[in-house]
Amino acid sequence: MALIKLGGGVTDIRGSIGGTTYSRSKAGNYARSNKKPVNPRSSTQTARRAQAAYLSKYWSNTLTAQQRADWRAYAAGTTWTNKLGETIEIGGNAAFMQLNMLEMIWSTSVIAPAPLAMGHAGGVAFTFLAENDTSKIQVAEPTGSFDKDTANHCLLLFQGLPSEAGRDATPKGFRYIGRIFGSLATPMTFPYELDSAYTMQAGQLITIKGMFHDENYRTSGPHWATATAAPSI
Repeated sequence: MALIKLGGGVTDIRGSIGGTTYSRSKAGNYARSNKKPVNPRSSTQTARRAQAAYLSKYWSNTLTAQQRADWRAYAAGTTWTNKLGETIEIGGNAAFMQLNMLEMIWSTSVIAPAPLAMGHAGGVAFTFLAENDTSKIQVAEPTGSFDKDTANHCLLLFQGLPSEAGRDATPKGFRYIGRIFGSLATPMTFPYELDSAYTMQAGQLITIKGMFHDENYRTSGPHWATATAAPSI
């Protein structure tokens, strides 16, 4: 389903209608043919659908009435936005699913209690080096709200498809490459090394997306960093 923002004419549109996908890059709005199958069945998507079904049943059958009420209160007391940047309302079930779908990328545990504080996790900034000859991503210690000494702080990292230098297009093809934790028995050392999700060529632009949750398990919006792939020194 596409989201369309109307003004004197259509001022913004995101999502898919029929066989066309609409989005926006730094150069402006664009449309492209959507060649993906109607019901893709990759192993990753099959697993994510199974997780969504599991969490939906968990909400109905496992959470207590009080826990569901707490999630509804958290959703009502938190500001949510859609792809167009507009403020929207979501239910407690949607808030529960959003957090736990992110959590289950790396864990089989379910976070049942709602966050103790309203709102979202704070902002995080990070930088990295992309070594094309070793296929490694070297991530520097994140700054901002992330604290390596605070329990439950977690930054999940996703790598997009490498693109040619100078190309101004919305990154796509993001794959999970790893996570950075706070307050471990053996503290993490930086730069932290991760395997690249893709084969990189020198000069290509590499984009990493980070999703952060804090000690209250509140999630952040996406945080972005880019670097040019280069041989290790």
